[in-house]
Amino acid sequence: APEKQDRIAQETMEIYAPLANRLGISWVKIELEDLSFRYIRPREYQELADQLGKTLKQRTKFIEEVSSELSRILQERGMKPKDVSGRPKHLWSVHKKMVSKSLPFEEVHDLVAFRVLVDNIGECYEALGHVHSLYRPVPGRFKDYIAMPKPNAYRSLHTTVIGPGAERVEIQIRTLDMHA
Repeated sequence: APEKQDRIAQETMEIYAPLANRLGISWVKIELEDLSFRYIRPREYQELADQLGKTLKQRTKFIEEVSSELSRILQERGMKPKDVSGRPKHLWSVHKKMVSKSLPFEEVHDLVAFRVLVDNIGECYEALGHVHSLYRPVPGRFKDYIAMPKPNAYRSLHTTVIGPGAERVEIQIRTLDMHA
């Protein structure tokens, strides 16, 4: 029944998604949020899913190009990243940003995020320096969760830069241990 779906979705958003986040299981958190969003706000969910679907091909190509460029640049500068990958941001995350900043979909520019995995903490900061020399950092959009971990022990460097095509790009840099 719709009432039961709404109650379960609300409970999932309030209890289970935050619990998954607290436990450091972000992929579960993301899936729970997107599934709950679909039932809590079905119209907004469908509109956003349709809009993101229209740009999926572009974003996929962009992810491939930027991942390759980041990997190549880091290797040219003597680093050996374990992995450089990108992903589209999930629906609930995009929706929250639109609501909190009162933005229409067309003005949300960071619809993708990238992850660079390296061997040690020193390489995290070295990779950050290379990223900032390649792309211009966005002021106020840098977080050092290595020096100051989140309460759930999450550790990573987060930066937002102006990437190819003047697109805002979020990049997370962490070690393999931090990622695990």
